Amino acid sequence: MKRSHNLRHLILLTFLSLFIITGCTHTIRPPQESFKDYTPQEKIRLKVGLHVTDQLRQAKWEMHWMGDTWVIPIGESLTRNSETLARHMFAEVVGVSGSTQGQSVRVDAILTPKLAYINRTMGATSVGQSITSIKVEWDLTAPDGKPIWVETVSGEGSGPTAWSDSEKVLKQTIEVLLSKSQQAMASSEAIRRFAAGR
Repeated sequence: MKRSHNLRHLILLTFLSLFIITGCTHTIRPPQESFKDYTPQEKIRLKVGLHVTDQLRQAKWEMHWMGDTWVIPIGESLTRNSETLARHMFAEVVGVSGSTQGQSVRVDAILTPKLAYINRTMGATSVGQSITSIKVEWDLTAPDGKPIWVETVSGEGSGPTAWSDSEKVLKQTIEVLLSKSQQAMASSEAIRRFAAGR
């Protein structure tokens, strides 16, 4: 009797191991093209150093469930879009590395985007809403590190778990995030004051 019980456990463990090993990876890819549908505006008269960290470039969201893995490799998209947004907002934009931070290249300010949060929820049923949320912190400092402006902006998109295109929902989320980021920068009195004083 005990031997039969152990055999059943062994068969069950073997089956579960095979199920886990054969699990799939589902990659939800951001758009290859940068978002460009920003509201037209006069550029802020600043030469800005864009500081993109390795942490941002390599950022991704990952979830494991029942042997499957879901991945959103968001880093490269945020990197590209940060540059596009910065060039839309400011008179001149140059890249600065973490070691130089605007010291080897003369800039008026340094803009550092940071991924503050990313998540994708699954609906409880196939028609339940799956929600994708992203938050980015925008940190604008003087070359000496003195804070000028910092704000965390969020974007969110959703659709039925089984019936929506996950990549379209992600695209919608990124577009909302970037549109709101433009509005936050454009409406910042701190940035305008700093630019007026240059």
